[in-house]
Amino acid sequence: MRTLYHYPQSPFSRRTRLALAHKGLDCELRDARANQAFVEEARKLVPFRTIPVLVDGGHAMGDSTAIVHWLDRAYPGAPRLWPGGEDSADAFQVAALVDIVLNGVVDAGTRYYPLRNDAAWPGVKTEMVGRAQMAANALGERASSLGRPTVAKDGWSAADIWLTTLVLWFESMPARAATAANIRQIIELGFELPRALSTWADAHRGREDVKALG
Repeated sequence: MRTLYHYPQSPFSRRTRLALAHKGLDCELRDARANQAFVEEARKLVPFRTIPVLVDGGHAMGDSTAIVHWLDRAYPGAPRLWPGGEDSADAFQVAALVDIVLNGVVDAGTRYYPLRNDAAWPGVKTEMVGRAQMAANALGERASSLGRPTVAKDGWSAADIWLTTLVLWFESMPARAATAANIRQIIELGFELPRALSTWADAHRGREDVKALG
């Protein structure tokens, strides 16, 4: 039986859950936000100190990107997550841009936020958030120019999973800000999710696997 240590609202955890659903793979979910013991278990399994962590048979893997690439290789008979052929380059570039957005705002709003009173902070914030905003704007332009609801011509893929979870995470922030200090700090950065990405995501909000994320 597979086990996924996850944070329910994390875009990294959510995209791993959507990948497992796309593959049709059952998995026990262990909410590391609700149970600190699960965090400790996950940290003993992989050295990353990050969530999600997937346990599948004799394999324990961290990092959502590595997990999702591995799932395609471990379960080649199940629906593909990463498209092949000419769509592969676009899918990989979309996924990379999503990670630039997430890493930029998460790092600036959490790991580096305690430095906000330092004289260097304005420059650091401008660089990190500016890079994230540039990547998000590029994603918005791509989404607007696709002419279809998915990145790949063959349909739903990891690239769409990356984008959808990005959009849902940012859209959830106002409602979560009252109880989550990290979310408030990220909002303070001034990053703006392009409207084109929310519009693109409208085509996927009704999917059963997306609704199951909660």
